[in-house]
Amino acid sequence: MVVEDHLYHTTELLAALAAARPDIIAQTTAVALDRPGPDTDAGVAEWHERFPELQIRTPDPGDLVDASSLARVIARLLRPGGLVVQDVQLSTLPFLPADRWWESIYVAATVRGLFADRAPTVRFLSNKRGYEATFGRDLLEAGFDPRDVMDKSALPDTVVPTIAAFLDREFPFEVRARDGESGTRRWLVGRADAERAEISYTLDVVLWPGDAPRPGSGQAGGELAGRVVAAGTQAVRGGEAESWRQLIDDRLSGGPGLAVVDVGRRVGPPDAERAELTNLAARHVHTLRSRLVDPAAIVTKDHAYRLTPELHAGLVSVRAAAGAAPPPTFAGGRPSTKVPQ
Repeated sequence: MVVEDHLYHTTELLAALAAARPDIIAQTTAVALDRPGPDTDAGVAEWHERFPELQIRTPDPGDLVDASSLARVIARLLRPGGLVVQDVQLSTLPFLPADRWWESIYVAATVRGLFADRAPTVRFLSNKRGYEATFGRDLLEAGFDPRDVMDKSALPDTVVPTIAAFLDREFPFEVRARDGESGTRRWLVGRADAERAEISYTLDVVLWPGDAPRPGSGQAGGELAGRVVAAGTQAVRGGEAESWRQLIDDRLSGGPGLAVVDVGRRVGPPDAERAELTNLAARHVHTLRSRLVDPAAIVTKDHAYRLTPELHAGLVSVRAAAGAAPPPTFAGGRPSTKVPQ
């Protein structure tokens, strides 16, 4: 979340992000706090054109009555555990006197306090010198470290690497999911048990990355979870994990299904005849179906296995930029069923 008082500052930051890490733009929301007018309209239009995946929010007058009103707007748009990058001086806020500009830091403090769980991280930007002497104590009292204020002139050297490192560290997983006949969409998932469990309770079936491939096998394990998975979460390994991965990927891409003989070849001996391959595939898929509350969620049609079209399916992978991440664990309790956007 980028919160700036002047659009050109936001444009500079977005351009630096897009140049170094274009993947981050789709995970970013920009709040346009510049004063209403044709220049602001033109600036927002430029964002739409240059950064089509960017989420943009232009607060209306009712959102700018006081710090609490603006904080609620920001909090509704922010992922739990996310990152707020805010200018220390939001000079365009109508509720702040010019001689008390530094009180804009309390907007970020209020945003943070609105999260009962997984509060966001806040990093301030400044192009001022000596801010530690002028309001460093206020930063400390609001729960911020003045040493964490980033120099706005160091976008490629400090600001962008800081944002990228945070995202890679805190949100190492990517979900690809498809709801019914809707298109496939993607979003990032953090390490928190509550967040991973939320995804698992939202989707009917989702495969999470598990242990690394065994030497010589080339097949990694995984954690199967979701609303139609018996017992909530089950560890799957080897050929079974690969079958789930292929079934879900076929569902996400709207593919033709997994040919029965191909499944048999993958799980059977290399010299098996066609009839034996068919029987081996049937036994293998019987094991897959036994993982589900409703075995009919896997159907056989036109000599191929596939997940039913109405199934809400997802596939989780470790993001390349995030590096290796530990397999997820699932804590107790049932979270809400809202999918993070």
